[in-house]
Amino acid sequence: MGPTKVIVKSNALHDVKTGRLIQAGLATRKQQQDYAMHHYIVLPVLDNVGQLWSLEGKFVYCLRGTRYETSDDEVVHLTRCHDCGGMCISADGPTVERDCMRCIQCGHEFEARLEMMES
Repeated sequence: MGPTKVIVKSNALHDVKTGRLIQAGLATRKQQQDYAMHHYIVLPVLDNVGQLWSLEGKFVYCLRGTRYETSDDEVVHLTRCHDCGGMCISADGPTVERDCMRCIQCGHEFEARLEMMES
């Protein structure tokens, strides 16, 4: 059982599954993030310009820094684009030899394993 996944509507946090109000009066992203850090909730992932990540109509959430899940708890193989902060998906499907990722926003392609080894 992971943290409660929330969505922002009219400066308030709502449970993404039930729509139940969790906290109102959080006007800025900073206030929302501060609230999330002190409570067992997670906000959806945003790119560098503030667009929500969405996969097949479902919001995407980052858990523990590297694990991505959709709003219905499906674990997905994604990573963040270094250029635009967008959602990168597997270009060829994961393989043992190569794991090529492609950003769906800017088209940047990179090899995930090579990127991890360089950093």
